[in-house]
Formats: sequence, C-alpha cells, structure tokens
Amino acid sequence: MADKFFTNFPEIQYRMDDGKVVFIKDFFRKSKIEQEAVNSIIDYSLYQIPDGDRPDITATKLYGNPHLHWTFYLVNNFENYYDWHKDQQVFEKYIQKKYPGQVAVASQSTDIVARKSSISDSTNKFLLGEKVTSTSGEGRVILVEPEMNRIAIDGSGFVANEAITGKVSTKSFTPTSVVDHRDAIAYYKKDNLRKNSESSGFTSVSLYDDEFEKNEAKRLIKVISPGIINNVVRRFEQVMKA
Repeated sequence: MADKFFTNFPEIQYRMDDGKVVFIKDFFRKSKIEQEAVNSIIDYSLYQIPDGDRPDITATKLYGNPHLHWTFYLVNNFENYYDWHKDQQVFEKYIQKKYPGQVAVASQSTDIVARKSSISDSTNKFLLGEKVTSTSGEGRVILVEPEMNRIAIDGSGFVANEAITGKVSTKSFTPTSVVDHRDAIAYYKKDNLRKNSESSGFTSVSLYDDEFEKNEAKRLIKVISPGIINNVVRRFEQVMKA
C-alpha cells in the first residue's frame, strides 16, 4: 500500500499543539503531472468531518486504515496539516496565536503612517516591533495597516481616546476605538462584494468570524470511495514510480 511507498519520502519537522516537534513524511511534494494523473481516475464523494476527528481517525472510519490519511491531502489539494478542519479547542488556540493583543483604530491613515512624500522618514510612521505605550497600556507593534487606519499591538491595557506613542519613531495618535485583535474588522461585505472601508448596505465581518467561516468550509471534504480506494492507491504508486 501507499503508506509503505511513502517511506522513501523526505521528512520535515512538524510542531504539535503541545509544542512537541515531531518528524513527518513530506508527501505533499507532488507534481502537477501526478495530480492530473490521480484526478483522471478518481470519483469523489463528499464527507463532513465530525468535530475533533483527525485525518488518521477519518481514514480509519472510511477505509479501516489510518495510514491512508494522505489521500485526503492529495484529492483536496491541501498544502499541509494546518489545512485540515480544526475542532473548537484547536481553533481557539490558533486564533489566540495568530491574533494576539489589541488593535487601535485611528481616525485617518496619516495618524499611523506618513504620506508617500515622507514615508522614508522613520519618525513619520509606527515601526514594526517598536515598543508603544499609553497611560494605561504597553506593548509592541506587530502590524501596521494604513488601509484600515489601524495598528495591531501585542500587549494590553490600551483604551480609546488615550494617546499611543512609539518609543523609537515617537509617532503618536489618539485611537477612536480599541478592540481585541481577534474582534477587529476583517472586511465589510454585501452579498459577494467585499470592501476594506465602511459603506452603505455593507456589514462588518470580524477577523474571528472570517477565520471561523474559512475553518467551517474545510469541514466538507472530497474523499475517494472506499470501494475503489485500493485501486486508486495502486495507480498512484505506479504514477509516482514512473
């Protein structure tokens, strides 16, 4: 079976949720020819991943073989393990890590970054990594988004209407609002249209809700029918060897 074939693949490091580093087979190195060859012989069905089921658990349920989890990545064109649907606990940890701290929103973009004519002057913009403080808050700048009139700060204690100042740039502004990073606006939407700025008829979507929607979309995956899985695996081995 293909699990034996993949013993020839190189290994890559993968960090588990508990921080432990393990080595896994880099079976994602598939060429366009390999993908097309497999696609030409596979009939897919749709499968909804139950909350908490890992790829190996799903493979055991469908095929009675946990080693066939690699087929899900192949047929769904997943790039790595992070493309798999996250259960609520893993999802919350992911959000906490990706969107730490707070977001401070300015009334205009020039409050946080200079106009193009003077953008080379470091004193005219907040710098990534610089320490920023306010009367009650302290942290470091991790993101500057002029198009959204805001900066993201890995820190806490910042509040609206309290000036924030960069230690290196000496740039300063008074935010009109401060929210947890995860609750900051990702975009505004109306049907299939998206905008970065508020507009009539459009509703705001937070970073958290955007990530949640993307994660839920990953719950429904394509799977190879159990009745033909062995034939498909053998064919894939032939293509890979060729």
